[in-house]
Amino acid sequence: MKPYCEAVAQYVLPTMRALIAKRLMEKYKLTQQNAATKLGLTQSAISQYMRNLRGSKIKSIEKDEEINKEIEIFVDRIASGELNSLTTLDAFCNICKLIRKKKLLCDIHMKIFPELKDCRICLD
Repeated sequence: MKPYCEAVAQYVLPTMRALIAKRLMEKYKLTQQNAATKLGLTQSAISQYMRNLRGSKIKSIEKDEEINKEIEIFVDRIASGELNSLTTLDAFCNICKLIRKKKLLCDIHMKIFPELKDCRICLD
């Protein structure tokens, strides 16, 4: 069995990190190293996000207006230095919850665990 959190770790988190890293670099002109520091990642991870080698598997997240708005707010808060470690985690988790509630994870979860055709776990 593969719980939805495994699909989140494999698909959603890299997609979110890629979107956040790209926006930090584009909007705030951060270097890869500065973006990595703000996100607690390595510069090489940021490089892979920028080259679409990681975090480009869920296009529906990139296209969703509400999620993009939340990511934009998150990016602004990160860039301003407003967030501490705890509030960063909370904001990140809230975006992930929104993704689950909008059923954007369901298609991927069904592909890796087809027996879940009537699953509603993400909606709880």
